[in-house]
Amino acid sequence: MPTGTPPSWETVVEGAGDGAPRLAVRRRDGTGVPLVLLHGLGGTLEEWEPVADLLAPRHPVYAVDQRGHGRSEDSAPTVEGHLADLARLVDRFGLHTPVVVGHDMGGVLAALFATRRRDLTAVVGIDAYGWPRADAVAEHLGLGCAEAAANAAAARAFVVDQMAAAFSPMPARVFDRLLESYQGGAFGLPGVVLQATTLRAAAREDHLVSPRPGPRALRALCAEFGAYDTGLLAAGLRVPYLSLVALRPPPRIPGAPARFNEILAAQAARELATSAHRRTPRSLDAAPPSHLTSPAAVAEEIERFLAELPR
Repeated sequence: MPTGTPPSWETVVEGAGDGAPRLAVRRRDGTGVPLVLLHGLGGTLEEWEPVADLLAPRHPVYAVDQRGHGRSEDSAPTVEGHLADLARLVDRFGLHTPVVVGHDMGGVLAALFATRRRDLTAVVGIDAYGWPRADAVAEHLGLGCAEAAANAAAARAFVVDQMAAAFSPMPARVFDRLLESYQGGAFGLPGVVLQATTLRAAAREDHLVSPRPGPRALRALCAEFGAYDTGLLAAGLRVPYLSLVALRPPPRIPGAPARFNEILAAQAARELATSAHRRTPRSLDAAPPSHLTSPAAVAEEIERFLAELPR
């Protein structure tokens, strides 16, 4: 255990014999409504430790390495594959009306799952509003359609290229220096968790380290999930959905396109302005990823949302 405090153990959800991958799951037993925690693109179950510490006393908690991530097996990087994995996990543990909580890509999966299943208590998305959309950028930044589309496309291409580079193979000595640099924390994130999730995602062979899911799978997932707009999924929700949106800007990234943080803020503003039946958007006074920068606030909002649901 990287944090050393909460009792937990890991198990495996076996493949279904149809190419479905084995999934690594960190499970904490408890009473109450069970929670399934889904990390974002390039993450691992380790990143949920700060929030799980706070939720586990009142809930059974199941944090999973999604396919191709952490210690789970590789498989086709598709939305449908990820949704099938989630259904398999729920069935494997016999979870009765669970709550699915996801960050980023995991939040999009949670929203999609909520359009297909009624046997859930609720779903929660954390900073899960997807890629900046041209219409949101135009509306909130006062740009023309063509300029807004160009800015949104530039922001998306920058993020994809940066992530693909970060998850490309590197010499072991470079990886070790990177890991050491995380010790004191980076970008306001807890150092011990950042190190743990980085190590869990790393496949080391001889003098080369290949971070998972790797650049090819990462680009494929970006393309897959880029087709979904959680705002447009609202009409299909079958259970209550809480969308948590961090209001503070992320740290500035060298080389980012002009107005990059403003473009991200425009999409966040659109998410907060989009309410619908079964869909509740709420802001957090935090920087993304808020489940790491402000775990207490995230845990509190999840518990408050669940307490507000009809009995």
